[in-house]
Amino acid sequence: QYCVPGFYRVGGILFGGNCLQCECNDHAAECDINGECLFLHNTTGPHCDHCMLGFYGDASEGTPDDCQRCSCPLTLESNNFSPTCVLQRPGEFTCDQCQLGYAGAKCERCADGYYGDPAEPGRRCLACECNGNVDPAEAGHCDGRSGECLKCLGHTAGRHCERCAHSFYGDAVTLKNCQACGCHGDGSLSTVCHVITGQCECKAHVIGQTCGRCQVHPLLIRAPNHCFETNDSQKLRTCDCAHTHGNCNADTGECICPPHTLGLKCEECEEGHWGHDDVSGCKVCNCSAEGSSSSQCELQSGQCPCRLHFSGLRCDRCALGYKNFPECTACNCNPDGTREEFCDPALGVCGCEDHGRCSCKENVGGSGCDECKTGTFGLTAQNPSGCSPCFCFGVSSVCEELGGLIRVPVSSDHTHHIDSHYRKPFLLSYGGRLSYTLAFFALDGVGLANHEPQVLMRGGHLRKLVIYTELPAPENGVRTGQELPLTEHKWKYFNSVSDEAVSHADFMSVLSNVEYIIIKASYGSGLQQSRCVVSNISLDTALEADEARQGGDEARLVEACECALGYAGLSCQVSIIIFCDRQISKQTFMCCVTFRNGCQHNTAGEHCHVCAAGYYGKVQGSVRDCSLCTCPLRGQSFSLTCVLESAGDFRCDRCEEGYDGRYCGRCQVCQCSRAGSVHGVCDGRTGSCECKPGVRGHLCDQCEERHVLVSEQCVCDYETFNFSSTEDCRYSD
Repeated sequence: QYCVPGFYRVGGILFGGNCLQCECNDHAAECDINGECLFLHNTTGPHCDHCMLGFYGDASEGTPDDCQRCSCPLTLESNNFSPTCVLQRPGEFTCDQCQLGYAGAKCERCADGYYGDPAEPGRRCLACECNGNVDPAEAGHCDGRSGECLKCLGHTAGRHCERCAHSFYGDAVTLKNCQACGCHGDGSLSTVCHVITGQCECKAHVIGQTCGRCQVHPLLIRAPNHCFETNDSQKLRTCDCAHTHGNCNADTGECICPPHTLGLKCEECEEGHWGHDDVSGCKVCNCSAEGSSSSQCELQSGQCPCRLHFSGLRCDRCALGYKNFPECTACNCNPDGTREEFCDPALGVCGCEDHGRCSCKENVGGSGCDECKTGTFGLTAQNPSGCSPCFCFGVSSVCEELGGLIRVPVSSDHTHHIDSHYRKPFLLSYGGRLSYTLAFFALDGVGLANHEPQVLMRGGHLRKLVIYTELPAPENGVRTGQELPLTEHKWKYFNSVSDEAVSHADFMSVLSNVEYIIIKASYGSGLQQSRCVVSNISLDTALEADEARQGGDEARLVEACECALGYAGLSCQVSIIIFCDRQISKQTFMCCVTFRNGCQHNTAGEHCHVCAAGYYGKVQGSVRDCSLCTCPLRGQSFSLTCVLESAGDFRCDRCEEGYDGRYCGRCQVCQCSRAGSVHGVCDGRTGSCECKPGVRGHLCDQCEERHVLVSEQCVCDYETFNFSSTEDCRYSD
């Protein structure tokens, strides 16, 4: 009646459907009612036949290691710069979507115009800053490791092409007007001039920006290459410009301020400038007209005053949570469903790409990362995947979050064990909390720190699991309240070498049949005397609002599944079994509907300790304990139940009308002669009929000896044998 794990039904229970084996390439043991596998091992697709995004390999090999994580160039999230990679040949792959600024088959180096070391943990590729003084299309215009600009244009130089080259002067960053110093070969001491003003360093008695003129009444002597005075008694004028580092007009002696400065001593920046320097002057603010509220930036940092929804030093980009500069409209990315690296928890906003696409968590979709993907439910910020997969005891993949419930703590009636209320399934506790108070007192010893689990929980059905969670050790002598979230995200498998987080399906399986919860009550080592008191133990459950005696918080993460035919309950944990008995009239049926808890692997009973109807066997803990009743064939069974016999075989005990025997073998219609048989019912085993007097044969279709057929009846042949009575006909020799 129901397909065993690893199979799914095609055609439906009421229409003679068949159970087909799940085709999952050994990456999943079960599939849903549509045959789509519940994929594992980093695979995806209806048959686990592809690797998930971010993984590469051949999923058809059927091993847990088929799909390996893309390392582009590292598997660390901080150094994985391509969301996908493609398999080239066994063991070799290429990262095919390297982010902007990254290059190479594994995104292992920075592209032209970027620098850094993406193969070193925590390092990224940053854009080279060359102040617009390079050709970005020219390969190798900056060093890919250090970011130093290598091919400066426009007579510029420096690590970032931020100044004029040797023997040139001007503004290399804003005006970009670097020009040759032009120092006079005879009148200057060198070819190098002041990098900003262009003033050359002149020889004695020589003046002019390029040192091309002698002082008053000079005589320029070409041969000795120097100027001398006609009157040695004439006094030379000197610059009194210490605040401009001696930079003045050679003819008038007037001090020359650095670029974009003003004031008696050139101590202020012009409007729209910042970063005063005695030599280089002030830098332009260059505030964005669209994004800033003023053209004047902060004098020390250069930060422009940004309008709402704008950010950046120059207010030339959108703030986090906004897109499409200069419009800067809201991204509307739901913080609960957006990947945390794109969000600011303090502001409660998340960023998006310029085209408006939000970066959703694994199980979240929608343009604003505000919808759970099909097969998942319950969007929360605390869930690393955003939404939880539908559990539904494996019989459905369609569910939604049930609203209108209230979280209510149910306390234990004893300090050290959970109330009998919790021997029922804990499914309504999912999303709530396990709370307790711990007081630990110790003398001597080496302290409280250790690496042992703080809380263990064991449960499940045929597959028993022990899971645990870790908490900080309590302080000595301090009463501490603990609250453990009953979601899988911080629980791990006990005695597992992989330190793997518990899956949602396994966590729900444990909650569906909890055997015990153990709370650690001893801390430290080498203790001479200690005492621990665990009290106020309570476990949240979810109730309808009218059932709760007092108000409470809304209960989240309670799934309501769309159950397949034959199942009921919020998580499809109740199976509906229908037994029907045929009556005299073929059109009349008497049906009895029974319910059982959500046992798996064809088991039933309060503790899943017997085989379900339609199956036989002895439940001992294996998934194959209960076998299908084939009465007589799989998919063509004529008994709803069968019973196990001592020899290990079974007997079908409710054969339908027309079927009989140990396995309800097909029966033939009785062929009794209508004229010669007493009635139309024959022997159920031999098919022989009950004949009228004077009639014989297996089907009552022959006359006995000394009888003749007259008008379809066998009568005594009085004339031939000269009998006087029927008795003579029957017994005479």
